[in-house]
Amino acid sequence: MRQLTQLITKQLQQHYQTPVLTDVNGSRYTGADLLEDLTLCRTSLKQQNVNAGQTILISPTQVATIPILLLASWQLGLTVTLTPPSHHLPKLTPQAYAAMVYSPLQTEQLAAQLDPHEISMLTLILNTAPRFTYLVHDNALPITRASQPDLILPANQIQLTQRELLASARHHVTQTHLTDLYDIENGLIPCLANLITATPFTLTPTKNACLPS
Repeated sequence: MRQLTQLITKQLQQHYQTPVLTDVNGSRYTGADLLEDLTLCRTSLKQQNVNAGQTILISPTQVATIPILLLASWQLGLTVTLTPPSHHLPKLTPQAYAAMVYSPLQTEQLAAQLDPHEISMLTLILNTAPRFTYLVHDNALPITRASQPDLILPANQIQLTQRELLASARHHVTQTHLTDLYDIENGLIPCLANLITATPFTLTPTKNACLPS
């Protein structure tokens, strides 16, 4: 079910030179900016052999990257685990995730723990995050589930498919100011509703993103 990602991509293409997203610093990103980031993220993950059936952990403080990371992951057929950043340094769990996105500070701190034969660090220069680094488990295996969700929200114990996310977004009122994409009802679904309707919106750091970016 790729209708959600196709709809959003089409809207970004149709609004190539129009600001779609504004971050807390007032930086405005056009459809072209987001499409460029989308291509970079998708290509990088693919080059690192992160493939359909695997899982990516998304937990950044650079919240403007979240929509693009979701799209890139879903275009590759990945299951996304979306969880708010923690005050504490997370434990590396490469057996669970093919790729992991943390805050810049956490990524730097985790770098000292990495086994270079098992986990690689990749750095991208994104429009939405000039200093963007993520981790890849070089030998991750596909997940094995009876049904494969597109999105897992551990904090809410929710698993959703793109079909379910699209249905919710279509029935949700668009909002021009969002604060917490880790909140499914008040953040993520409105964000998707904005993207499928090309409604410009401002995204400020989530209240849960307690680490400096």
